[in-house]
Amino acid sequence: MNLQQLEHFLVLVETRSFSRAAAKLHLTQPALSRSIHALEEAVGGRLLERDKGKTLTALGELALVRARRIRVELAELCRSATLLADYAGGSVRLGLGPTPTAILSLPLLREMMQRYPAVKLLLSGGTPEMQLQELRDGAVDALVVHRNHIPADPDLHLRFFPRTPLGFVVRAGHPLASESVLEFEALRRYAVAASGRAMSDEVMHRLNAYFGPPVHFVEAIQYQSNDIRALVDLVRTSDTVFFGVLQVAQPMIQRGELVHIDMRPALELSSQFVFVTLEGKTLPPALLVLRELCTEYMSGPAD
Repeated sequence: MNLQQLEHFLVLVETRSFSRAAAKLHLTQPALSRSIHALEEAVGGRLLERDKGKTLTALGELALVRARRIRVELAELCRSATLLADYAGGSVRLGLGPTPTAILSLPLLREMMQRYPAVKLLLSGGTPEMQLQELRDGAVDALVVHRNHIPADPDLHLRFFPRTPLGFVVRAGHPLASESVLEFEALRRYAVAASGRAMSDEVMHRLNAYFGPPVHFVEAIQYQSNDIRALVDLVRTSDTVFFGVLQVAQPMIQRGELVHIDMRPALELSSQFVFVTLEGKTLPPALLVLRELCTEYMSGPAD
């Protein structure tokens, strides 16, 4: 078995065709077939059901997970060779969900610019499915996303951040700013803005229970967007009410531009985010620093 055979296997799985894989690898089909056959002999079993649309066997599924991990590790080894211990160069690629984007983007960019100016920091977004694929393909080094978006797959290593509170936020001077008991009917007099991905079924059920029957909180949400900073800015300049992760609004709360409605009884709702890497991957020094920065900012006080 060798790395070239594993790469041939991965390309074949990705293209689902011997002809397309051979063309992509600049091989003849017989040469690719010999490589796959040699790999199967080395691992001691068939990886593909060739008479069933080239679907993977049970052994093939296991081999796919490990081959992907080896591919990423090899790429990481080559890239880490250019990253000096004193962070004199290199790049870190981090995928962020909508809420982590709003919380982390500016602090991470500032910290890396001031402390490690030679390290390139590449931040990206996307759907959870796309981001997971990018992580497995080595297009990003790590993800910071909501825990609900990550499957319990064995090739993923998860490091959970502390839970972060959810709540209601309005502009300073808003009629609801001084309310300690927020009735649903009072809330319905204003538009509610919320993240499109933050409204899980669990959160909706608990909000319905908090306000009491026959409330359906989703009916109060007028504006949804995954650009959470835009939602918070809308709340700052109008009578719209924001519901979501309080840390996103914290800078404006500290400046007195926004007010967190301190509800009684307390609204004990929270979200949890997670730092995701590939299991068994050796993290380069710059990514370790970035992980600690993410932990610091994602664990910040909400009030």
